[in-house]
Amino acid sequence: MQQGRSQRLMSMKILPVVCCILLVLICGGCHVDAARRHSDRRRGYKLLVFGDSFADTGNRAPATSEKTSASRMWYYPYGSSDSAHGNRATGRLSDGLVQSDFLARIVGLDECPSPYRVWDRNAEFSGVNFAVAGAGALDGSPDVPSLSQQISQLRRLVDAGDIDDSDLDDSVALIAIDGLKDYASVDETTSANQIGALSQDVTDEIVDGVRRLQRLGVSKVLVNTVPPIGCQPWRSLSTGYNSCDNKGDMISIMHNTALTQKLRSSSRGGVLVLDLYAIFNNLLAGDSNSGFRHNNRPLLAPCCDTADPSGFCGQEDSWGRRLYSVCPAPDHTFYWDYVHPTQAAWRAVMNQLQGPIQDFLGI
Repeated sequence: MQQGRSQRLMSMKILPVVCCILLVLICGGCHVDAARRHSDRRRGYKLLVFGDSFADTGNRAPATSEKTSASRMWYYPYGSSDSAHGNRATGRLSDGLVQSDFLARIVGLDECPSPYRVWDRNAEFSGVNFAVAGAGALDGSPDVPSLSQQISQLRRLVDAGDIDDSDLDDSVALIAIDGLKDYASVDETTSANQIGALSQDVTDEIVDGVRRLQRLGVSKVLVNTVPPIGCQPWRSLSTGYNSCDNKGDMISIMHNTALTQKLRSSSRGGVLVLDLYAIFNNLLAGDSNSGFRHNNRPLLAPCCDTADPSGFCGQEDSWGRRLYSVCPAPDHTFYWDYVHPTQAAWRAVMNQLQGPIQDFLGI
């Protein structure tokens, strides 16, 4: 059994290296605009955020006062590590800050701009966050708009004169799509060809979103790769959180390969791919320097766990008794719940991306 565990850990260490090499070969380092990176040095970027729960800071309003899986981000224990907001739940799917919060600091803002849901057109403009938990590149709804619908929300603000051309030229946009919504239909019966076809549709929408933002006048666009989906706790649960799911990893590789190829061939420049896949994998490899080990907990285990696989973090019974548990050290745990990283994980990820982003933006 010890030998099998060693082999699994070795596979997790080797996989990110192989896939990182693949993405570099495809994307030439994933910096589409390397030749111009020092020609536009300036400060004071505004931030426009699009995507899903990796970046949502409060757009998914609870439909009722009842705590459900869809509204859990507004209740304890979400936000419990977020000292910047009084250690309370603020609509972020994490124990604290998420990717867009750390990106805001990198570009020189005190915090992520206001969610579109509560955006004040009379306030000083620092950007807008359009990202909504549960969104994807494909198929949206009024409550959970797709990437395309979120960009249309920006377009309406521009057409109404609430955002002017100079604001757009001074803006950097983040497209954060984690793949959960778009690839939710993939199961063990889904063939590689079917996954490949779906990944073409998803990445076509993302690339079209980049083009639309550029046509609107947004000068710089950051685009996430999807993370290693097979390593998310909801997929690794069947292995006791000890190894990643191969089908999930196939999704990530096919998506990221298609995305980087399309951005390289069709982009007009001004685009930087943020390789979450490689960085997540490197941090999940269990290197002693990563900080994500505590009392021999499986590295893929969520900090906030439930005994019921169909339950959710924060769930309570009709008597208000907790049906979940929270680990003693979220700052040493990578995953917060079955999908989302902890605040500490996002900090580690964005620390690795800070240099490339600042170089790309010339700040």
